[in-house]
Amino acid sequence: MGYRRGILYNRDKEVYMMFPFPRYKPLNVVLFLSIFDVENSLLEVTLKLSFILRVTTTFRVNKIYWITDSLNSRKLEKIITDITKYALLPPYLKKYVPISRNLKKVGLMSPLGIPYHFIFKQAVEGEIRLGYKGDFGLNKKLNSSSKTILITDSLKAGYIDYRGFYYTGVKNEFIDFKKVFNFDNLIIASRSGKNPLQAKEQLTNLYNKYGLTLMIGPPTGNLLQRLGKQYLDKSYNFVIKQGVSDIRAEEALAYSLSILNLLLS
Repeated sequence: MGYRRGILYNRDKEVYMMFPFPRYKPLNVVLFLSIFDVENSLLEVTLKLSFILRVTTTFRVNKIYWITDSLNSRKLEKIITDITKYALLPPYLKKYVPISRNLKKVGLMSPLGIPYHFIFKQAVEGEIRLGYKGDFGLNKKLNSSSKTILITDSLKAGYIDYRGFYYTGVKNEFIDFKKVFNFDNLIIASRSGKNPLQAKEQLTNLYNKYGLTLMIGPPTGNLLQRLGKQYLDKSYNFVIKQGVSDIRAEEALAYSLSILNLLLS
């Protein structure tokens, strides 16, 4: 087996995984914590968050800004932080996470499938592994204080400390609504917005200059009214001629990012 251009493969050239680079410029999203207000249990919150994390990591989102507009914001912040941290860890490091009520339902989450989550029973040249106190998921602990290693010898489990440049998953930040007015790269997903396919140049120019921060409205609606008329030109309809009466926030997130991913690729 070997490693070439970020692709781990065997002698038959069967590709196992790729280690994608972070995006050229940041791609962030803004969501409202109130999207969880309709959930009545930890299970429902966990499953919805699982979908959101899966979608954002699929499209290499850098950060989710959560607007703390829910009556349960403090509780939700803790749940989201705990679950995200757990979900991003490779399987062999999850045992170090303390037992928490917030993690009771994580076994029902969809795996994120980040490249360093996929490990082989034996070390493979080119594998990137995360570690904690020398534990890198091998048969023995390594005498390394590094958090990341690159396997160089599969037979002797040889390695080097590695500070590679690759996508490691989405991060969370909890903010007040007023902070969004400080973003100079904000775009809005809105049913009354422009067709993004007809505004490709405008979107790509903004991305190349500042990156993009995509904002999905809360269940209560009226987002553009809260933001003001100046944001009408920054709104885009990512679901043209939708066939349903309403689109949930997590659905809008997936649809919007899929279009942006095509435009920005």
